Amino acid sequence: MKKLFKFAVVAALVTGIAKAVSAQKAKWMGLSESQIRDKLHTKLDDKMPSEKVDEIGDKIVGEMGKRGLLGEQPLTEVDDAPTVPEETPTDA
Repeated sequence: MKKLFKFAVVAALVTGIAKAVSAQKAKWMGLSESQIRDKLHTKLDDKMPSEKVDEIGDKIVGEMGKRGLLGEQPLTEVDDAPTVPEETPTDA
């Protein structure tokens, strides 16, 4: 009976850790590069130099990009959109 109880406790711990890791992963998935960098700076700027946070951000963004976990960067400039010249009516 003690072995079954120990097994249940270990299984509960493993399940709890897996759920916690999954929840943390879900918070970061789909973020754009700028959102990831902002989040890192918010959490780590008071604990380490900004240059070090930038290095960490480069590594994280690079790895997430390789795995396809980065979200799309929102378009901020409208000037990049292709323009179609307007046609002028001609009288024949």
